[in-house]
Amino acid sequence: PTPVKPFTNSYLFAQEKRSIRDFNVALIPDSTRKFGVLDLEVIVQNGYNYEEPITVGFDIYAPNGKLLDFSVNDITVPGRSLDTVRFSPYIYHTYENSWGAKGAAPLYRVMLYTKRKGVFKEYIPLKVGFGKTEMKDGKITRFDKPVTIVSERYNAAADAAATCKELLALKKKGINTIWPNAPQPYWFYNLCDELGLFVIDQANINAPEKRDDRTAGGTPSNDPRLADEYLERVRNMYYRSRNHTCIIGFALGGESGNGYNMYKAYQWLKSVEPSRPVICIDADGEWDTDLEIVP
Repeated sequence: PTPVKPFTNSYLFAQEKRSIRDFNVALIPDSTRKFGVLDLEVIVQNGYNYEEPITVGFDIYAPNGKLLDFSVNDITVPGRSLDTVRFSPYIYHTYENSWGAKGAAPLYRVMLYTKRKGVFKEYIPLKVGFGKTEMKDGKITRFDKPVTIVSERYNAAADAAATCKELLALKKKGINTIWPNAPQPYWFYNLCDELGLFVIDQANINAPEKRDDRTAGGTPSNDPRLADEYLERVRNMYYRSRNHTCIIGFALGGESGNGYNMYKAYQWLKSVEPSRPVICIDADGEWDTDLEIVP
């Protein structure tokens, strides 16, 4: 057998004390449904004990590479604190580059950055497609039109090349939605963004034993002692993939029954994700799912 190299798929990540802590990005229709709006929040951190100036900016490029808009903002962040910079510029002609329309997957490039005394200190390159997934009248919609979900269970192959080949084969079969059993490698979501495939991301919760037992503690999903573990896995799933255009919904786990822990996970996820549906596969008519759907 081929020996596994130490630290395969591992990396070190270090930032300056003045840097980007997190971000939320989407390119969505405006209220008039004529243009696009770059909905961008950049959360910056100051790790020093005293206030510091931070320059935060972005550029956005059309799928053909044309620079469409940019902004640079100087803010002062108190010591040991976070602050949020919000951008919402109109982006024109976006309907000509709609993501997922008739299988197309044009992506806009967004570059986030910070500066210090005019010198670039940090770059974060992103790709985002134009569109918005919402729940309306109990159905998943894109651009205010219902989406017919044709899904299949699939988990990434050993590498991106093999995965791309298999995803293309699924798309050729008419599959438009991929439903993995647990969070996938980061490049998996990049591939789905580029190929125009929807994804229902699923938390790494798979506890099928006694899944029909609704008594207290009868199944892990109804054991309050495990509530923090369930919430941690759901949070990790959400924060990893929420900024990918391909994500049209979030599943609380596999066939794992229902109960207190699923209720708490559903409530938390709906508090941070008001738009896209949250799914509990084993809800069985209870309130903690937005869709009765089976992968």
